[in-house]
Amino acid sequence: MMSLHAISELNSSVVLIMSDLHYSLEQLLAFQYVADDMSFKKAAEKLHLSSTALSHRISKLEKLLEIKLFERKTRAISLTPEGEYLYKHVQNGFMTIQKALNDLQQKKQKMFTITTTPPFASEWLIPYLPELQALFPQVIFRVHASYDPVNMLTDQYDLAIRYGLGAYRDLNTELLVNDEYVAVSHAFFDENTLDWSTVPLIHFSWGEEYCPLKINWQVWYQNQGMQISAGQRQVFYNEENHAIQAVLSGQGVALLSSVAINNYLKHGTLKVISPFKLSAMNYYFLSRSNEDEVVNKTKAWCREKLFSVIDCEPSATWIN
Repeated sequence: MMSLHAISELNSSVVLIMSDLHYSLEQLLAFQYVADDMSFKKAAEKLHLSSTALSHRISKLEKLLEIKLFERKTRAISLTPEGEYLYKHVQNGFMTIQKALNDLQQKKQKMFTITTTPPFASEWLIPYLPELQALFPQVIFRVHASYDPVNMLTDQYDLAIRYGLGAYRDLNTELLVNDEYVAVSHAFFDENTLDWSTVPLIHFSWGEEYCPLKINWQVWYQNQGMQISAGQRQVFYNEENHAIQAVLSGQGVALLSSVAINNYLKHGTLKVISPFKLSAMNYYFLSRSNEDEVVNKTKAWCREKLFSVIDCEPSATWIN
């Protein structure tokens, strides 16, 4: 058993080396590894050190403390009473440090970036984002809205929701929802007075170089054997959100994505004024192959939120 005098000496030694503790942490860790298995050989393997380097660290610690920590025998070693005393406290110390590191890692906030089209961001992400944030308190969500092609392999984005045909290479591509374009007006528009040759037309275009399908009023009219009149009032926007606001303010009628305007149709602020629809592209999830829990749960949340409102069944079709 360790004497009170020996304990007092050890405590005094520890106090003396506190100012040089940054020099002794490696030695203390080496000491713990040796004491854990009572083996210099096993400790050296775990620490990826040579036996000589490990013995040097233990000797340096004993010299620094001016205390013998191990009884070295021919084929075995054992702790001295002072070594047992130090071992108990070193163990507790490193366990406390490890726990602190684990706690910090768990509390560390992660930035998670979702990139999607402006209409999907404004209609389906931003209004419900607090719900998603509540699922992941330690995640900071960033929403990036753009129609531009996205390079998921740069690690700049964690999840993409894109509007297209699904031909995305080298990515996990999952169909989220099918879409179609419908002619809509504001809620108080009188269909009985509708004249397709004079009604003001609201257009929007979003980088048609990326869109192989022509979805516009010209195609809509042609498919019904009609044409836009020469003097017909028209206005053009480059954002679908702006076109939606123009319709809501009574500026005319627009050809819009049924997914983008679903909430407006549900609440009766917009209405469909023609049964004729144009087939469109679809919304897809794009992600890298190494999906983590946040990616998978965010996709599940998006799908659940979307199909709790839209009158159709969710799709689980995998393209790649």
